[in-house]
Amino acid sequence: MLMTVNAESLHIDQALGMNNDRDSVLINGTGIFLTTGDSWDFYQNYSLHVMSVNQDNKQVWVKLYHDGDLLKDGILGEGEVIVFSKNTEILNITVDTIYISPGGELITFKPVYQYLDDEYPEPEIEETAGNSSQENEDAVSGDNSPSQTEGFTIFQVLSCFTAVILCRSFIRKSR
Repeated sequence: MLMTVNAESLHIDQALGMNNDRDSVLINGTGIFLTTGDSWDFYQNYSLHVMSVNQDNKQVWVKLYHDGDLLKDGILGEGEVIVFSKNTEILNITVDTIYISPGGELITFKPVYQYLDDEYPEPEIEETAGNSSQENEDAVSGDNSPSQTEGFTIFQVLSCFTAVILCRSFIRKSR
């Protein structure tokens, strides 16, 4: 069953009448990058798989799983959202950009939100550099220069994509 879901990701909770409290946020608006055939593992054994890309319509076919069981799949274009909910919203994933080249496709998903699923054990989340005491010290000292860049720039994404294409071409030629 293919489903296309359109929604405004930042307001989906209010639109559905759901109230996810701040302590239940596992992933808060980050971005992820996948190529065709790749998957992303979320907390609590959820995963997103990129099945294929329709280059003519610039759409991506994705499947959402939990412990290997298919929960939802959909064909999405840029700006479209796939949402998985039970009593409350669990995953909210927006297709940001679909990059297409002769060597393959790269799909960026942003923003990505995951909320705690109360049916499964709470995951242990390691604190990252962005949540460190250094950030608090910088705020107190007035130093607004970031110690680490958050996310990727478009230049970094395109550079990585070009490297993947070149490696694929080299491997194919060497066979």
